Amino acid sequence: MSTGERIRFFRRRKGLTQAELGEEMSFAGKSTNVRVAQYEWNRREPRKDVIEQFAEIFDVAPEAIQNPDIDTKIGLMHTLFQIEDLYGLTVTVLDGYICLKQDINHPKYNKEVADDLRAWYVMKNKLTTGSISKDEYDEWRYKYPMLRGDAENKDGYYYNLDSGAQAKPMEVRDNTAIYSEDDLLKILQLYKEQQQVGTTRNNNSY
Repeated sequence: MSTGERIRFFRRRKGLTQAELGEEMSFAGKSTNVRVAQYEWNRREPRKDVIEQFAEIFDVAPEAIQNPDIDTKIGLMHTLFQIEDLYGLTVTVLDGYICLKQDINHPKYNKEVADDLRAWYVMKNKLTTGSISKDEYDEWRYKYPMLRGDAENKDGYYYNLDSGAQAKPMEVRDNTAIYSEDDLLKILQLYKEQQQVGTTRNNNSY
C-alpha cells in the first residue's frame, strides 16, 4: 500500500470521514476534507510531522502509515503486517519453526497468490535438493514472472503425475495446506520432465 492508501485504511478503521479527520488535524478552512483527499490519493506527500500527527490520531506507529523501509527491522515488520492486511499472509509455528502461512479463512485469501507462493516453494525445493543451481534459482526469482513456467504447467496449476489433476493437500494444519512428500516429489519430477521436453524442442529448433 502507498502512504495515501494507508491513511485511508486507518481513517476508515477509526471510523472517521475525511472532513472529521481534517478537523482533528486542524486543517484550516472549509475544505479540510480536500487536503485529506489529496493525501489519500497521493497528490500531496505528507511531511514527517504530518505523518506523526496522523499516527497520533489513528493511535498507531508512524511506520505503520509511511512506506516501510525493509532495510530496517521495524520496516520489515511493518512490510509483513501490510502483506497480512492485503493477502492474509500471517505468522504461525509449524513443526517448531516460525514460518509464514496464507490463511485460507482470511477475507482477502487469494488463490493466485497461493499458486505464486507454491511456485516459489517448488523452485526453492529444487535448489535444496540440488536439481537446480543457486544461479538458476536466483535467475528464476529476479526474472519472475518471466520464468514462472519453470514451476508450473501451462494452466498455472501444480499437477500430480498419476492423476493429471491438481495435487490436493494431504491435510490442512492450522489453516495451512500441507502437501505430502510423495506428491511434492511427483510434482518436481513432472517439472523436470517438462524442462527436458523444452530443452529437446530448443535443440530441434536449430
